[in-house]
Amino acid sequence: MAYKINNTFGTLLVTLADGTIDVATTDIALIGKGYAGFGEVLNENLVKILENFNNTSAPANKIQGQLWYDKTNNQINVYTGNKWKPVGSTTNSASQPGNAVQGDMWFDTTNNQLYVYGGSSWTLIGPTTVAGSGVTAVIPETAPDNTGVNQSYLKLVANDTVVGVVSNIAFTPSSTDTTSAALITAGFATVAQGIQLSSTVTSAKFRGTATDSDALGGVAVANFLRSDQADTTTGRLTVQADDGIRIGAGNDITMSMSSDDFTIAQTTQDKDIIFTVNDGGITKEVLRLDGSEGRIDHLRVGNLTVDGTQTIINTSKLSVEDNIIELNRNISSNAGMPNYTGLKVNRGELSSATEQNLYWVWDETFANDESSGDGSGTAGGAWTAFKSGGGQDELSAPTLVDIRANIMHATSTTARYADLAERYEADMQLEVGDVVILGGEAEITKCNDELSDAVFGVISESPAFLMNAQAGNNDSHPMVALKGRVMVKLQGTGQAGDRVVSAGNGQARVADLEECTSFNTLGRLIKDKYNVETALTECVIGVK
Repeated sequence: MAYKINNTFGTLLVTLADGTIDVATTDIALIGKGYAGFGEVLNENLVKILENFNNTSAPANKIQGQLWYDKTNNQINVYTGNKWKPVGSTTNSASQPGNAVQGDMWFDTTNNQLYVYGGSSWTLIGPTTVAGSGVTAVIPETAPDNTGVNQSYLKLVANDTVVGVVSNIAFTPSSTDTTSAALITAGFATVAQGIQLSSTVTSAKFRGTATDSDALGGVAVANFLRSDQADTTTGRLTVQADDGIRIGAGNDITMSMSSDDFTIAQTTQDKDIIFTVNDGGITKEVLRLDGSEGRIDHLRVGNLTVDGTQTIINTSKLSVEDNIIELNRNISSNAGMPNYTGLKVNRGELSSATEQNLYWVWDETFANDESSGDGSGTAGGAWTAFKSGGGQDELSAPTLVDIRANIMHATSTTARYADLAERYEADMQLEVGDVVILGGEAEITKCNDELSDAVFGVISESPAFLMNAQAGNNDSHPMVALKGRVMVKLQGTGQAGDRVVSAGNGQARVADLEECTSFNTLGRLIKDKYNVETALTECVIGVK
């Protein structure tokens, strides 16, 4: 009759026919009734159960509750119905085990880390970091000192780097011991009592708030300046940051650097910067920088040297108490002497409609062109008044201007033009070269008579010397040449030296000798005149 084989729970595993053996249902052979040679099979079953199916691979026909000794890992496992679970130990594997239950432990053989299963995920127990990937830990360590005595300390490791040690005593690590040598390499040639940071870690510092300190950077704390009260220093104070020094609650005064330029600034609106000195116990202001005007408001100096190329004094009146103003002081040779030295009157530099600037200068280029034979023609230089020539070079092509004075005293004088003239009131519009007489409805009028004994003079254009200059202008008070060279409206021809008389209508003509008297002779012709038409001709008047 066939056997019915049940498990512990009463569940039928297999119906075993007589005289047969079943090796497929479980990992032990099930022997049917009357099976010949059952003794060997029975003994092998007992051996398998005794050694818990010792093998490098798990039994193939396992059933729930079966034990298996993992020969590779030397670990006993129990089959839970869906996996093999280590008994009394962790699961050793390179990856997370499947079908875990709460409380299971797994040892990660790749990273040498232990995990516990919390019911939904694996939680790392330790170590928290993986060797070679940035160990961060406090490691207790013992190493001999240079006397051979073992010293215990805590090694502070962050991301595989030793950043500090904690020791209750100070010692010098041995240079021959491997552990001590590693400590020296890590930046601890000597270990101080307390907490010490590595000298090989860049910018390793204690950071945060401290209540007290014996020294900073090896310097006694008493040697540092206080920030909460007045203090002094015997050393040099250096500020390397370009934004410099700030003074005042509102940063009212700043001292700063930019491109090696040093700036002192008063940042409060319209406030001054004042410099004072103690003069015999009295405080005196020597310099004030006016904030509201943006200028120096007061400056008191002794000797003043200005080395720039331009000095602008923006005042309505300049008072100089010195009796001599010296120019060209820095000229050391004739070759360096400028052509012009003197004063310039600016006639509107900032205006769009400027006039020519005016100069009163010593003109080194001027040479007297008179050929008097007394050597005056070789003299160089003259005080000159002129208008600028305009353009980039104001001193090129200057235009001479008048000089007005009350009385002029001179050893000798010269003039560019040749006649002596005076202004007289005219009763009509007169032209250059017109012959005039005294009389008419004013002081002078045009001479309309031929061979007039009343001839007085000729209207001049550019006299060498003008008298009564302020009487009027050329329209109301024309300039009458009384003596010297002047252009005369002359009719007909003539030869040099011929006497000139009036011809009527303000003109003149050459006269025969028998026509001339001491009263009607106006002057003489200077050069031959060949054309008969009336033309302005140079004559010398005031001679007979």
